[in-house]
Amino acid sequence: PPKSNKKLFIIIAVLVVLIGGAVGGYMFMQKTEAEKKAAEAEANKPENILKKQLTDRKQNAPPIYIALDEMIVNLPGRGGEHYLQTKIVLRTADSSTEGKVKQFMPVIRDKIITVLSSRQMQELATVEGKTMMAREVALVINSIIAPQLTAIYILQQQPATADLQNLERIGAIPKETSTGKKITNEAARAAAEFWNVTEMDLPVQAVLFSSFVMQ
Repeated sequence: PPKSNKKLFIIIAVLVVLIGGAVGGYMFMQKTEAEKKAAEAEANKPENILKKQLTDRKQNAPPIYIALDEMIVNLPGRGGEHYLQTKIVLRTADSSTEGKVKQFMPVIRDKIITVLSSRQMQELATVEGKTMMAREVALVINSIIAPQLTAIYILQQQPATADLQNLERIGAIPKETSTGKKITNEAARAAAEFWNVTEMDLPVQAVLFSSFVMQ
């Protein structure tokens, strides 16, 4: 009988250890899962997304050039029908930008055509006119592939009401983020306080013309 009791105690001790280990393992997994969810929630905060984007952009990486297909649009103007035939090259420092541009190419081409056809021939005959149009093309592309960052960049430039109306008309001011949520005040404040967003921080840093023919 004493031997039997000893075996029983051993079995009970083993069961206690196994159950304790199982409970401990379960608790550890629950804690790990909770920590993982908390880390994901922190990373998905608008201000932290912006911080990561800006950190990635400020690496001073060598420029990458993305050539778009030729575009031909009608131009409003005096003296009959006019058109613009141009080839656009985008400058970026982010290797992922080219993939995003390809992903949204139909929308991007539509927005670019809207910008190009909104300028009169007389305006595009000047350096200032070409420079302004190039800037607007960059803004509409950035508003598609990085809407929140682009919106904060525009707001930090403190544009006049007329400029805002024009940017809204051509679709350069993004009203929603890529997740479908409105741009948060929290993100706007964070960017204004901690980061000065410049054109070099945007995915498309500049729009260049490899050909530009008007008739």
